[in-house]
Amino acid sequence: MFGFALFTIIYFVFCTAFFEIVQKPLFGLYNRSVNPEKTTFKDVRQVYSHGLVSDLIIASYLTALPLLISAIHTMLPCFNVGVVLTVYNVIIALAVALICIADTLLYRFWNYKIDASVFVYLRSLKGAFASVSTAYLIVAFSVVFVCAGIFFAGAEFISAKCSSSLLSGPWLEWWKCLLVFLVMAVMIGLLFAIIRGLKIRPNNPSVVYYSKTPFFNHWALNPAYNMIYSLGTKDEFKGKFRFFDEKECDDILNPLFPTSGTTERKLLRTDRPNILLVVWESLGAEFVPSLGGKKDVAVNFDRIADDGGVLFTRCTAGSFRTDRGLVCILSGYLGQPTTSVIRYTRKLPNLPALPRRLKEEGYVTTAVHGGELTIMHKSDYYLASGHDTLVSQKDFPTSAPTCKWGIQDGYMFDFIYDDIMEKTRKGERWFTTFQTLSSHEPFTVPYNRLPDDEVGNSFAYTDHCFGEFVDRIKKTPAWDDLLIICVADHGYNASHNPVSRQKYAHIPILLTGGALAESGRIDTIMSQTDLAATLLGQMNLPHDEFIFSRDILADTYKEPFSFHTYTNGFMLTDERGSTIVDNVSDEAIEGADPGRERKGRAILQKLYEDLANR
Repeated sequence: MFGFALFTIIYFVFCTAFFEIVQKPLFGLYNRSVNPEKTTFKDVRQVYSHGLVSDLIIASYLTALPLLISAIHTMLPCFNVGVVLTVYNVIIALAVALICIADTLLYRFWNYKIDASVFVYLRSLKGAFASVSTAYLIVAFSVVFVCAGIFFAGAEFISAKCSSSLLSGPWLEWWKCLLVFLVMAVMIGLLFAIIRGLKIRPNNPSVVYYSKTPFFNHWALNPAYNMIYSLGTKDEFKGKFRFFDEKECDDILNPLFPTSGTTERKLLRTDRPNILLVVWESLGAEFVPSLGGKKDVAVNFDRIADDGGVLFTRCTAGSFRTDRGLVCILSGYLGQPTTSVIRYTRKLPNLPALPRRLKEEGYVTTAVHGGELTIMHKSDYYLASGHDTLVSQKDFPTSAPTCKWGIQDGYMFDFIYDDIMEKTRKGERWFTTFQTLSSHEPFTVPYNRLPDDEVGNSFAYTDHCFGEFVDRIKKTPAWDDLLIICVADHGYNASHNPVSRQKYAHIPILLTGGALAESGRIDTIMSQTDLAATLLGQMNLPHDEFIFSRDILADTYKEPFSFHTYTNGFMLTDERGSTIVDNVSDEAIEGADPGRERKGRAILQKLYEDLANR
């Protein structure tokens, strides 16, 4: 009666084994020349251990229909289950083989995993095959059929054996059918759990990313999984937001985004400081007393700003979520109102990136987060943007104090301190990105400064940890060449107490550390995206590749404004005011101004044109 359950388990194991025994060795051996470094046994072991989860996910997809077919046949044996499974095995074998072989062959040319973009090329078969010889095509399709034959032979052997023994039997009584149905429901739930994952956010391809070498991440990632996932992330860039002809758009934008200039105000006393970038979860200006925020929250933040720091007081967040904010900060790249570029793994290496630029100057680069880096494709982006080392929750003991999203900020600031001490001992020049998490719902923190305000209390906790960290590091030799940059990923907007978009988007940027040559407040209007170019300007490094980031302390910054995007809308702010535009109605919903609207639409047009070409 429960033979279908055993059949499902065997079929699942076979599907997983096919990718482990056939697909991965084939991909690795054929593309081994893509990786210039020697591949060690440890590398192979890590590829298999990290990639297994994506193989299990695809095995779950492939097993779902055989589970349903066999369970239904067990309850209602009114059709030839062997024939139905044979048809299914033929289709799946061909599909799996095509994806696996195409991925293996194309990787040498594309250097990224096969995804839905392949269908664009297949619209013209003549063009798709124009650059390869007939002999190459014959060999390629022969390998496809061999792989399909291997998969079909194994799946059909299991199906034939099980259909003649485990899946054969008479009609069942109603109560036995009910038991079969319950077992089927449980197994479907297990397959769904494997596909989705058990974490807060559903699985995505970054669940296998672990290495600073893209080849190893791509080797680990199951091509069928990347294909399925990419089908849900269609190209949302090409042809979007077309308002002007190309010349008119460029005429509007050229004065707005200068990519060169001479820095007029020097904040640093050294061109090559060690840099700690603290990305503070949701730190809107409403929590900073000196910016008109709550009086008892970010008091240490203000104390540090007053004690030799530099505070940028009129910065606007690039967008409204962390996945957008990280790209705004590290790539100086504008947030998108209809999607998030961080989801498009193959575009990420083509974005400008501050850590990658500093690596060229000899910096050791690290990204640290107390949570899961697979959420929102953070690991994909951190690696693509040039971080050599990733540190996340899995790298810490289970005894570390945690909240819903990961390890509390106090513990993580202690880790950052120890890491800086180790890098100082080694004499390294380094750049570290540290993303906090305690000031995120459900705002559960080991702190009680504001017992009647759980949200404010969580920010006060991170403020306390940040203050203790700065006071502690200030007493060490590491302070002398240290630049700490503290910036929010986005603002905070409670659904039960919404604020205006201007207030929500208002965030602070704070510089502190022994590398500073001066202190004070900078009240120039700026965007979060301007941090990258402004920092590079202070380091006397070019920033022309950061086309949407401006050095606000340079002589070319003649038109101060900020740009913020939200769900299918944008806000542009200059010295005269703010204009908020809804892209769906294509109308200003607040602060209508033809000049600002024209600039905002030109920015969107250029942004999406640029993304389509990356």
